[in-house]
Amino acid sequence: MSSQRGLDRIVVFADAVVAIACTLLVLPLVDLATQSGGAPVDRLLSDHVGQFGAFALSFAVIARLWVAHHHLFERVAAYDAMIIRLTLVWLFTVAFLPFPTAILATQSGQGASMLYVGTLMVSSLALASTAAWVDAHPALQLPAEPGSSEDEPHWTTAVLLIVAFALTALIPRASVWPLLLLLLSGPIDLLRRRRSARTGSHAAGESERAVR
Repeated sequence: MSSQRGLDRIVVFADAVVAIACTLLVLPLVDLATQSGGAPVDRLLSDHVGQFGAFALSFAVIARLWVAHHHLFERVAAYDAMIIRLTLVWLFTVAFLPFPTAILATQSGQGASMLYVGTLMVSSLALASTAAWVDAHPALQLPAEPGSSEDEPHWTTAVLLIVAFALTALIPRASVWPLLLLLLSGPIDLLRRRRSARTGSHAAGESERAVR
């Protein structure tokens, strides 16, 4: 276990790595602008649509990962060696993401897609594992939310990314389109929460009838 200062340093370090990764994503686009030789903006955009698309996709992905990490650490009160290890694995994937993004922007082969989706899969698994570790150790949680099950949304995303990676590996022409499966994470989590609420209400009703 550790001090609040140490936990704050972990969060600040994570935020800094995410910020640097976002900066690295946009640098190739800045190079395009400086090397365009005064080409019209519409031509610049149309000639490099793949690079702009890869940037937009990766920025959205990093933003999603950061939000998930932020929500997770909002309920963390302390940390241990395992949280540090898992956080470093997650930060490795975030810092590495600009590399497969650059490859994806210039290549359309299966290898580029697998590297990109695989990086996202490992990143999501690291976050889900961190959430599960926190849930399994009440001493790491904030007192207001002991034993919470907030890791389930993380696992929903992780499972969807595992399926997306499998589809990318099995279907050469799939490219990164299997990532559209992530759109299902919201509905799946909504159904899970509704089912959990109905189960809780049913259990409460049974307890009340038993008391009577």
